[in-house]
Amino acid sequence: MKRTRLLAAIAILSGLLAVPRCAPGQTPPPWMPCSGINLVDQKFPVNGPEETHWRFCMEAAPKNGLMIHWAFFRKSLNAPWLRLFWDARVSDIFVPYHSGSPRYYDMSSFTFPMTPISGADCPATVGGTPLGGNVCKEVRDRGLAWKDDANVRRGQELVLWGALDAANYNYVIEWTFRDDGVVLGRVGATAVNLPGVPYETHMHNPIWRLDIDLNGFPADSVSFGTHSETGATANDSDPVISQEGPRDWNPHAFNSLDVSDATLVNGHGHKSYYQLIPLPTGGLSRHQESFTQHDFWVTTYNGLELWAAQLPNYVNPPQNAANADIVVWYKGSIHHHPRDEDGEYIGHYWHGEALVMWTGFMLKPHDLFDRTPLNP
Repeated sequence: MKRTRLLAAIAILSGLLAVPRCAPGQTPPPWMPCSGINLVDQKFPVNGPEETHWRFCMEAAPKNGLMIHWAFFRKSLNAPWLRLFWDARVSDIFVPYHSGSPRYYDMSSFTFPMTPISGADCPATVGGTPLGGNVCKEVRDRGLAWKDDANVRRGQELVLWGALDAANYNYVIEWTFRDDGVVLGRVGATAVNLPGVPYETHMHNPIWRLDIDLNGFPADSVSFGTHSETGATANDSDPVISQEGPRDWNPHAFNSLDVSDATLVNGHGHKSYYQLIPLPTGGLSRHQESFTQHDFWVTTYNGLELWAAQLPNYVNPPQNAANADIVVWYKGSIHHHPRDEDGEYIGHYWHGEALVMWTGFMLKPHDLFDRTPLNP
């Protein structure tokens, strides 16, 4: 199978087995290629008859931290399982300091371990369960799903998170799977500012590698969603990205990467797709390194292409990316301008903790359901 090299490259944990890829429309077997704490199986609502369901494998390992493999979603009890991810991970975290040096690659250049998780990190009072592998699982209320006058529905979500112990920093890697099919990815930077220069401004740039196999790996395409206005009128376009390469996010244009499958439609015959939507906190960075000059990248699958800094090489020369086996990449940015809330010097020693700062994205289904989910 085409994925043999990837499976060999992944640091498979105990209970995580090799698995062939499903063909389009194929329901996964009743077993998954993982077991024990690596298998996550969550129906919604938590109490009551099933309405929606997530099933996937998680892996927590040094270097890349918390990763998701083989993620399936079921939009109703009688619906077939739909593949969303083959593999989802943070590829790297690039950290340039304002003085020009240092410029860290906190994943590709190091093998940082995961930090311990205890009941203090993951209390049962918020639906938390500490898992082996230094991962916290939280199943919780996510607030309003919808409201219409006196009629209302609150939603639920499953959150998995773990943290890399990146020397003075901790990087919290978080994945959220919601009852309406939405997936959120976030990275949070916290712990202690760089010793010796705790007041120097810098950036944390996580770059996610999302191997989306919507409805199976063949025949996926990525479109570039764009909104534009002329006078009092507006228009939305969604042209297919025909070749590998980068795209830039414009908040005024509501840009998104929209991943579809050639055969996947809902009950109305409407094309189903997932939208990759940035959730920035302040802005998106640009640095001298060429891979940081763009916010989105689209590549075709290659199990050896794992590191964000090599993206310009991965798309040179560009290959066809329409009706293909695609991978999408997204760069988020945290601008850390140190403040007194990060800590202080007491004598010659630094005391304090930098409060967590987040950046991330949303993957939102579009025309996956036939009608409003979580609605009688």
